[in-house]
Amino acid sequence: MQTDSDSYLFARSFNDVDDLAVQARQWQLDFRQLKKGGFRGEIQQICSSGVQLGEARFRCSLQQKGIPPVGMRTIAIPAGSRIHLKWRGREIDANSIMVFPKGAELASVSGPDFHVYTCSFPEVLLAATCETLGVGSLDQLCGGAEAVRISSMAATTLRQELSGIFALVNQDAANLHSQVVINILTGRIPAQVISSLSTAEGQCQTTTTDRRRTALQRAETFIEQHASEEIRVRDLVRVSCVSERTLEYAFMDQFGIGPKQFLNAYRLCMARRQLQTSDLKTTRVANIANAWGFWHMGQFAADYRERYEESPSDTLRRSNHSHAVLS
Repeated sequence: MQTDSDSYLFARSFNDVDDLAVQARQWQLDFRQLKKGGFRGEIQQICSSGVQLGEARFRCSLQQKGIPPVGMRTIAIPAGSRIHLKWRGREIDANSIMVFPKGAELASVSGPDFHVYTCSFPEVLLAATCETLGVGSLDQLCGGAEAVRISSMAATTLRQELSGIFALVNQDAANLHSQVVINILTGRIPAQVISSLSTAEGQCQTTTTDRRRTALQRAETFIEQHASEEIRVRDLVRVSCVSERTLEYAFMDQFGIGPKQFLNAYRLCMARRQLQTSDLKTTRVANIANAWGFWHMGQFAADYRERYEESPSDTLRRSNHSHAVLS
């Protein structure tokens, strides 16, 4: 995790979601792969004059958690015309803008077509922009909503502005220090964001009922606290206080997988993270697998390879090689 305050351009492709989470600048990220098929992702971030813009594209279904840049207000918008995204309890489409509340965390589930822009601004800059445009504060403009639908024209214009600034900086990184780019980052982009929000046509649709949302939260918390123990679906039904059928629907609707598959995905993720930080000389893959509830090593290895496109032992060796190079 880096907390850069200087100007920078960061652009990189990733085949490991945990590596991306570590390398992304100014964000504290916890991404978990939900389905098989390996991870492919790209991010680029530019920062100057206290403003950070980001573009992220992930070709894998993910549960996304984390914290946006501290001390700033972050706004996000889909970068394309198609997206499957559930963000903080709201269904997001191409004409949606997501506004992180003060101190709020990232909490979303994305499909394999995830492609978004993020804009993180100092609050004083947004306040000044709102005053210049003669509108209320950012929160007043959104009516307290965290995700709103804006006009199609406003969404397209904002995407074009963001695409243009990335193209300009990628053409020549030195442009990041030019007065033209600084003016765009601190003037035109925040003004376009605020202007777009002024076209808001209402809140985005909720993803599920309060009852299902509460059940999911209870089940997920139980999984995170007891993942190394034996857990059956009936245990999740008990702690979530809903029927098995309701819980199954809730998981499928939110994550695209059932509670049993979600548990397996979480355990595989935790096993992988432990393999990535373990010593090759003193670690046995079987011990880590057993610690996370996997007792059939053949099935564990098959599930692991299907999800991450490498064997558990490959992860362990690769991680130790990376540590050796860095040292």
